[in-house]
Amino acid sequence: MIARWIDDKLRRMFYHVGRAVAFLPAPFILLPLIASGLLGYFGISKLAISDDLEYLFTPENNQARLDRDAMEAVDFFPTDNVAWGSTARVIIQAADGKDVLFRDDVFAEVLRFHNVLRTTNTTSGVSFDDLCIRVTDGSCVVSNALQLMIDTGSGTNLTDINLTFPYYNPNGLNYTLGLYLGNELGGVEFGPDRRTVLSSTALQFVYIISGQWSTWTDTFLQVCSEFDSDKITVNYNTYRSLNDELLALPTRVIPYLVAAVGLLVLFSVASCMMLDWVLTKPWLAFMGVLSALLAIVSSFGLVLLTGEQFSTLVAVVPFLLIGVGVDDMFVMIAAWRKCDVRLPVQERMGRAMSDAAASITITSITDCVAFAVGVISVFPSVRIFCTYAAIGVAFDYLYQITFFAAIMSLAGRRERANRHCFTCCPVLPKSQARNKNAAYRLCCAGGVSREDNPSNNQVVNKDPFLTTILYKYLAPTIVKTPSKVILFILYAGYLGVAIWGCFQVNVGLRFQSLAADDSYVVAFHNPEEAYFKDYGPKIDIVITEPVEYWTTDVQQAVLDKLKAFDESQYFYDTSETAEVWLRDYLRFLNQTGNSHAATNKTAFMQILVNQFLPQFGRQHQVTSLKFADFYENITASRFFVIPNNVKTKEREKDMMIEARSIARKGPVKMVAFATEFIFAEQVVSILPSTLQTVGIAAAAMFVVSFLFIPHCVATVFVTFALVSIDVGLVGYMALWGVQLDIVSMTSIIICIGFSVDFSAHITYAYVSSQATTPTEKLSDAFRAVGMPILQASLSTILGMVVLAFFPAYLFKAFFKTIFLVMAFGAAHGLVILPTLLTIL
Repeated sequence: MIARWIDDKLRRMFYHVGRAVAFLPAPFILLPLIASGLLGYFGISKLAISDDLEYLFTPENNQARLDRDAMEAVDFFPTDNVAWGSTARVIIQAADGKDVLFRDDVFAEVLRFHNVLRTTNTTSGVSFDDLCIRVTDGSCVVSNALQLMIDTGSGTNLTDINLTFPYYNPNGLNYTLGLYLGNELGGVEFGPDRRTVLSSTALQFVYIISGQWSTWTDTFLQVCSEFDSDKITVNYNTYRSLNDELLALPTRVIPYLVAAVGLLVLFSVASCMMLDWVLTKPWLAFMGVLSALLAIVSSFGLVLLTGEQFSTLVAVVPFLLIGVGVDDMFVMIAAWRKCDVRLPVQERMGRAMSDAAASITITSITDCVAFAVGVISVFPSVRIFCTYAAIGVAFDYLYQITFFAAIMSLAGRRERANRHCFTCCPVLPKSQARNKNAAYRLCCAGGVSREDNPSNNQVVNKDPFLTTILYKYLAPTIVKTPSKVILFILYAGYLGVAIWGCFQVNVGLRFQSLAADDSYVVAFHNPEEAYFKDYGPKIDIVITEPVEYWTTDVQQAVLDKLKAFDESQYFYDTSETAEVWLRDYLRFLNQTGNSHAATNKTAFMQILVNQFLPQFGRQHQVTSLKFADFYENITASRFFVIPNNVKTKEREKDMMIEARSIARKGPVKMVAFATEFIFAEQVVSILPSTLQTVGIAAAAMFVVSFLFIPHCVATVFVTFALVSIDVGLVGYMALWGVQLDIVSMTSIIICIGFSVDFSAHITYAYVSSQATTPTEKLSDAFRAVGMPILQASLSTILGMVVLAFFPAYLFKAFFKTIFLVMAFGAAHGLVILPTLLTIL
């Protein structure tokens, strides 16, 4: 069988590697140190941090980008550019949470804030009044609601104008909808007619400038953060805010990484301590963590040298790599302890490396393959993360079998010479220290005398306490039929809850999830979601090619599309919310007695250009038309519709798909686009991309397991465990408040590799056992890898637990998912899989 052949070759090769490392450890120590230093030094000089949210967190070559390009090709830009572009936004609420619009004292405080903001000078000595975009009368362009407040002067006066929502028409013209307030008033309470505004809980203002964006943004942020009022609260945001806050996270996480390293050092040292001052290995545990750190430096340096960018998600990779490195260390130390302590160091290293070879090779390959599959993801942030992680795992494996193995051989020499673990001074074995005082026996004595009888080997190689519990008590319990029945019931409960949780998954990455919890960005987006999603962004419906608008076929095609939007659950009635120049123009022609012009090109164009567009209240519709040949032809045009209630990412995605479907139907092909569609594409792609990645990775894991585990059915069991753990991860993470987004997709990829690790360890140890009964084979397996599985799961959780306290969703979500993976992985490795293996 091919697995047995590979296993035999690996054992032989690592036996010789172990002997070589033990014979001459210096090169195996120095070369990794030198490589890490060089790669780290030259790699950091190539560090380029990517903060482009659109590039990082949306699928490449998505439809929204193509639609945007099609719009820009005809010189159209999004009608609703509130969320993006060179803008700054504020959301203002009354301090008492009540109406912010009609109470004079609150009204006056809103205007005071606006006046402070517009008159405060930047470091260049200019203000908003100097940089704003101006209309024909010379005044600055401001939000419609703010302009109404400026014009009326007080809440009382504003009450008198009978304000309506979402449009307010001060002129009463029946062919224009008026001023759009749908994304400027939030938490609106209506009168009996469901249009007249009685109160508004929140206001949203947009500030747009024409130059010196960076300088004015600093002033904007300073004014907003320092504005002091007992009447109103001001939350604020700019186009660059989310990018800047995302960039700040890696720097803030560094102290947490230091804490994680400290925790792992303490845990590793404690795990490797024994009540024997010669056999205990605190320094070896410390060097195991150092080996993982060297792998991090080398891998990051190498990836940076290739020109790959660094993103915020990559800041999690060191936490993972430390855990992976410590896991392999525990396996190697366990293999060392299995060997006879009286063997020469070279021979013992050869045997230890031979025993550990398959386990650490399988886990390293599975982790690498899982991350390599993630590299083909359509999401650049996932691809970048997996690139760093895959190279990191490869370096960790390389340094484990060179640097750490060499350090372990030196520890073996100390042990062989019966030297104290801290002082390195020779001490007496306990068997020869009976005549020494109590302090010497307690703090100094240890090791094994060379005169000890080989038959005492089992006494010499005392197993750690947890190992004894596993192979003496857990193994015999698992093989009993009542235990299997109980475990089956518990597993059915686990799987049932997991499957139910899978149906509770929320898809999509919220903007506030990309910033720290204490960021002003989060404080802004929370009320935005609460108050400004009932009326979604304006969706541009664009005809990007010349059509004959004066023909009844084209006119009917446009009207049919409007009817389709009216019938959709995702959009408001277009007659009340949509501005459609063609529909308004045809109505204008009927009202002015020029209905004949609707089907005559010359008359159609002349009246449109000379009478309709110059009308008062129509100037804004000029931006919905692109003319050619001195206004004789229309090369492109557009109208917009208003979505209804897009408070969730899932509904926003469905609305986008519906808008595209309607736009593409009929003889006149149109493009539907809003800037929010760029990020809604993530919701469209995240599930199929995740399923594709998991499917490919699972198949790869099966192949790897088949090649390394010498038993076909056992390979199937390992694959079963992978699927079971993945289902559990998705279900329970949903119940724990983690959404299916870029972060959890990356975690699922991590899960694929990690879930195989424990399963492969226990399965390989079981099928490799020379025992004849299931109980004995399971006892051998627990004795060989039971303790490393527990240590690995705990060390990985400890490496990530500090992220549970980091004030940002990105890092908390990683902790939650890795915690679940380790818990489920350990449970499958120590309970579920052993139960299945005993029926082989």
